[in-house]
Amino acid sequence: MRTFLAIAALAGLSATGASAADMTGPVAGSAYDWSGFYAGAHIGVANGDITAIDVAQPNGGFFTDLVPAGTEGFHFRDTNIAGGVQVSAQYQWNQFVLGGEASWTATGIRKTIVSPYFPDSDTETGRIQHYATVVGRIGYAFDRVLVYAKGGYAGGEVGFKARDNDALVTYEQNDWHNGYALGLGIDYALTDKLSLGVDYTHIDLGSKTSTGPNVFDDGSLGANPETYKVKARADVVMARLSYKFAASEHN
Repeated sequence: MRTFLAIAALAGLSATGASAADMTGPVAGSAYDWSGFYAGAHIGVANGDITAIDVAQPNGGFFTDLVPAGTEGFHFRDTNIAGGVQVSAQYQWNQFVLGGEASWTATGIRKTIVSPYFPDSDTETGRIQHYATVVGRIGYAFDRVLVYAKGGYAGGEVGFKARDNDALVTYEQNDWHNGYALGLGIDYALTDKLSLGVDYTHIDLGSKTSTGPNVFDDGSLGANPETYKVKARADVVMARLSYKFAASEHN
């Protein structure tokens, strides 16, 4: 986080210096207006963290019966590519910029581990398939450079699968989780319509508890249902390209 803030500050100072040298727009000395409607795309890297905990007393499932319920679980961590699209609207008052943004992002976060309880037969997989955010943004503009912070809703589809390769039985859940997003970023207006930025977002998707049956390869159901509490979060750094459709005259 400190590295990102340092980079953002350096980029802001550099771009402000370029503005003073009449390199920021078609009219020397003119101030860029960030007001408008935007749409764009983003791509980057996401670090995901997923935990699945058995909240019911194990009974012939994927955990050992010797440990009390709720005290044992599987932990998954994976860093992978992520990308998606965003739309936003914002308005500038003097140097302050207020707005809102909605985004959708697909991720490659997926991790399969060997079970610490039954390593000879069991594997477990955790994944974050995609997430969406709806956030408010507040920023401060230095002509064509905009530094901002954001916060709001985040929701995503989180998956957990446990597999016994000897018994040929699988438990799987794919649930929508609700949580929050917090972040900050910096945008630079390349032209009057295109802006390029770097954005960091912390995504906390909260937890979801689901009960489901074990399913054998022949489609039959096992006698003992499984109940897991799954938690997920991710830290994401994105490069963003946005197109501005409309803007008001700068006052």
